[in-house]
Amino acid sequence: MDTKGRVIYIGSFSKTISPTLRLGFMVVPVPLINLVADVVATLAPAPDPALQMATMTFLHEGHFLRHLRKMKRTYTSRSNELRSILNNLGYEAEVNGLSVLLKLQEGDHDTVIARYAYNYSLAPSPLSAWYMAGIPAQSGLLLGIAGKGEDEILQACKRLDHLIRRLS
Repeated sequence: MDTKGRVIYIGSFSKTISPTLRLGFMVVPVPLINLVADVVATLAPAPDPALQMATMTFLHEGHFLRHLRKMKRTYTSRSNELRSILNNLGYEAEVNGLSVLLKLQEGDHDTVIARYAYNYSLAPSPLSAWYMAGIPAQSGLLLGIAGKGEDEILQACKRLDHLIRRLS
């Protein structure tokens, strides 16, 4: 799609396969390959060649695409479940990729709620942290859905609801 050769695409398998893999990739325009390779060579050492070869085989044999399709169904189900539970608790929530955005009331301090959430075994990201300085930030929480079953999602929502009501 990049007809001018100016886009470098950088990705990782951390969210799609496993965070323990610690393996990323770059798609670089042909004229920049040598320059980028020189820069990359000065960074952290490359992952184990056996790991790279196993990942390449995983990709070439189509396992990665099957894995992505399965995970898309799983994550769609989880995020819809999370959104539904939050909406039933009276919150406005919407699905945004691999997270659910929980909109908070004006005056609710998402950074404070996020900080206290760790004590409840929760790890939301405050939405206001993603705004540039000087721009009025909307209060909200970004909630991840990876690694949680339906019962765990319900219990986490109840803990989060209790915390928000306590701090509001």
